[in-house]
Amino acid sequence: MDCKKLVFLTTHFMKYCLIIISLALSQLLTAQKGNTFTVGMSSGIGMTKNKTIGENNPLDNLSNIHTSLNVSYGIQLPKNLRCDINFGLENISYFPYPANIGRSSGSNLLSNLGAGLHYKIPVKKNFFSLGLNGGVRLMGNSESSYSTYSELFYSKSVYTFEKSANPFISLQLGYEFPLKNKNLLGIDFSFKGSFRPIYSMEYNFSDFVSFSNGTYSYSGNSVHLGIHYTWTKNKKNAEIATLLLDSVDRKEAKKIVAIKNRYQSSKAVLIQLHQGGFMNQSKILNNTDNVFKNATGPSSSTRLNATIGWKNNWSFQPGVSIDSYWLWLRKNFSGLSGSSLFNLFTVDLGMQRRMLSFPKTNRYLCNVNGGISFSYLSGSGGGSGGGNVFTTDPTNTNQVILTYNYSYHYNNKLFPTAYLGISKDLRLSNHILFTIAYRHQFGLSRGMIIPFSYTVTNQAPVSTQIRVNGNANCISFGLAYRFNNKG
Repeated sequence: MDCKKLVFLTTHFMKYCLIIISLALSQLLTAQKGNTFTVGMSSGIGMTKNKTIGENNPLDNLSNIHTSLNVSYGIQLPKNLRCDINFGLENISYFPYPANIGRSSGSNLLSNLGAGLHYKIPVKKNFFSLGLNGGVRLMGNSESSYSTYSELFYSKSVYTFEKSANPFISLQLGYEFPLKNKNLLGIDFSFKGSFRPIYSMEYNFSDFVSFSNGTYSYSGNSVHLGIHYTWTKNKKNAEIATLLLDSVDRKEAKKIVAIKNRYQSSKAVLIQLHQGGFMNQSKILNNTDNVFKNATGPSSSTRLNATIGWKNNWSFQPGVSIDSYWLWLRKNFSGLSGSSLFNLFTVDLGMQRRMLSFPKTNRYLCNVNGGISFSYLSGSGGGSGGGNVFTTDPTNTNQVILTYNYSYHYNNKLFPTAYLGISKDLRLSNHILFTIAYRHQFGLSRGMIIPFSYTVTNQAPVSTQIRVNGNANCISFGLAYRFNNKG
């Protein structure tokens, strides 16, 4: 596609987006009812295009994984037509090493802004929908380099993301199910096409006998499967209309409905699933060459717990979690940033209290929770990685290649920790809540000492230890389902 044709298509595409946004804004000013708010998550996959290949070792096209969180405001138009204004955050994960060299992956976070039209087709009590959306991906300049070096081979990949507003168009097929509260739960399948490449990559590989190289580009064309939840306010509007028939003022009717919907019984039981970022505070001892840093970098935590109502806003809160511990390189290294060490299994026994509740309005400020945990760790493991480091001498710009490998083992350990936390539940429906939570945990014992050894190229092996006693911070997001919300 030549430059003139690309400019022509981009110009007309932006005109289309401006028309849709203008129409949406005009309807937003005049619409009284029927508007919606939607939150959705999706996962997709797209393939790179291999432009050139080297002498040996043909290079396969690489997959890219998209994970998106999207929100949209829908403005109802005549005849089952809806105009959507969309915003989303999209993480693209790419896999640096062709030819199965290494296991690490890189990622880049983009934002999306757009608008579109959706047409709904009733199918009995459900709805089939067709959507056409357009917009731009927004990203900044960035470059990442991944290298692996050993006595048998050398590999290097360089990814380049160029700062731009990358226009895209999306075709979506969906199916929606009305729930008891008149809101909609839907699944959707979509194709997303970009007008410009998202990144380019240069790859070099040598086994010191033959040499291969490749140049890749990723257009951003991808397919996605997602799930979404739409608030229609249909049930709330029906309840308000019923109160209006009893000569209740509209403002007072809205207040009565809001108080009723915020109610939570003291005997309610909630099942919650959380996913979050886990900042462990383990410490590496005898690390004189500063290759590694204490494991305070982000990793992941998955938590499942129950909140069982007791009395006076108190609840019992047992739970289980799996927390990931990582080994991290220091900031002056680029390339591989870390390796997963182990997953820590933890059992919680705690209590929760709803704070600063206001009975007349059924409002409350937050939840405060605390308790004790028991963590268990057993097994052995190891790994390897590498990266680049620049010398501190400003007159010497040569790169020094770092590689490392490590192994460790530890005995069966069971040790206690304590935790304090704060959370807030946001009601999505009568039974489903969205939760934001922060948790700080600290060790009550010495914990465990993990023997650890590593080697750096052309240096003697180093023996050290990792101390883990459970000190950590965690910020998580999750969903809760509420049972027994009566009486």
